[in-house]
Amino acid sequence: RRAVAALWARRSKRDLVGATVHTHTGRWIEPSTGIGAGVDSFYEYLAKSAVYLRDAELADAARTALAAVANHTRYRADGLEWNAVVRMDSGDLVSRRVSALQAFWPSLLVLVGDVDAARASFASFWALWRKHRCLPDLYDLDRARPVAFARDSPLRPELAESAFHLSLATRDPHYLVVARELVHALQNISRVDCGFASIADADTHRLDDRMDSYFFAETLKYIFLLFDLNLPPHDRRSFFCAPPDDCRHYAAGQILLPNASDRLACPAPPLPASSSPPPLQPADPSAAAAAAGTPALHAMPAACDTSPP
Repeated sequence: RRAVAALWARRSKRDLVGATVHTHTGRWIEPSTGIGAGVDSFYEYLAKSAVYLRDAELADAARTALAAVANHTRYRADGLEWNAVVRMDSGDLVSRRVSALQAFWPSLLVLVGDVDAARASFASFWALWRKHRCLPDLYDLDRARPVAFARDSPLRPELAESAFHLSLATRDPHYLVVARELVHALQNISRVDCGFASIADADTHRLDDRMDSYFFAETLKYIFLLFDLNLPPHDRRSFFCAPPDDCRHYAAGQILLPNASDRLACPAPPLPASSSPPPLQPADPSAAAAAAGTPALHAMPAACDTSPP
């Protein structure tokens, strides 16, 4: 939470954070921003931490952050919605390149309750996937082609992740069709004798000699769960949402982020305002602690009172 507070305090006046920060000085090394590599996990963990901890303040920060992304990076091209890379301070356009990592964004929009925006965002990534039968790792929308140095498609999980969450949220059979097409492509493009090979060239489907660990850890699991959780409860093979009521929050379209009225699972200090960033920890905490005559290890916080209010 301290790391989140330090980054959030350094957001711009537009409520945007950069892609790379210097861990000793707190200065932004890469002040461009979007929803892709370098900044994607900040938004994901901010929202998921709010849900997991039932932390209303983190939830407010997540809502503010996602609203800023929508206001300053979202645009339409040829009837599809995308998120550009912009300068965090001015909002000026940097590029219109689409990263395969950005395909997690619809799942995050589902998490904060904006299912319509999630559908629109997913439709854009799905249109790109259908064009290539895979998602190029980096695609230049202005030139309508994969970027030369990132034209591969390493079987990433983000598109399947978003299809999974949208399927649970909407029960739209379209996302079952998406999962079927993903499986068909895996079987007919990437399948090799010893597993599933990443695609080295999104245009020719030339294969690479690699299969990243996240393919089994994430990609296949999201596809399996998408099919499994669309079965009747007695036919399911996963331990998620076994009783029908366990998925009711998706079916009802409820916002999953906590509100200010919710009781916090573990009260925490408030997040600082953007104008007063917290002090950075010394580069050598052991030396600083010794000088102060205190132990270097931080004590674990006391357990929170989880009894009913």
